[in-house]
Amino acid sequence: MQTAIELRQPARPAGQPAAEPALDAARPDAAYAARLLFRDTGRTLGVDVDEIDWVEAAGNYVQIYTARKVHLVRHTVKAMVTKLDPGRFVRVRPSAIVNADAVARIVHRPGGEYLVTLRDGTQIPTSRGFRADVERVLLR
Repeated sequence: MQTAIELRQPARPAGQPAAEPALDAARPDAAYAARLLFRDTGRTLGVDVDEIDWVEAAGNYVQIYTARKVHLVRHTVKAMVTKLDPGRFVRVRPSAIVNADAVARIVHRPGGEYLVTLRDGTQIPTSRGFRADVERVLLR
């Protein structure tokens, strides 16, 4: 038997814009960067952390999924975990990190695993080894 959990996004008063990433980075309590920079063959790629929906391993690279684009950068999932706020981002399997704000639904599957569905419909199965982290961040 599977149990589904629907997650609601916090309501923002009408007309009020989302917090600016630059303002978040300027706060003294912000321990994690609001924007990540990656060097790649003579260019620098900047990705706003708030735009990241999820990250997936791709060999010696990672694919960073945002609503607008998928960025392929030479980095590891392990290194990405250290750059992202563990209160917002959770490693759900060895090859994937998910932004808790992008999660629409979580379905509990037999064997202690979950199926995470993002707002855009992407489904990411979790691994049992990451169950405690998934429950700490996504089921709070």
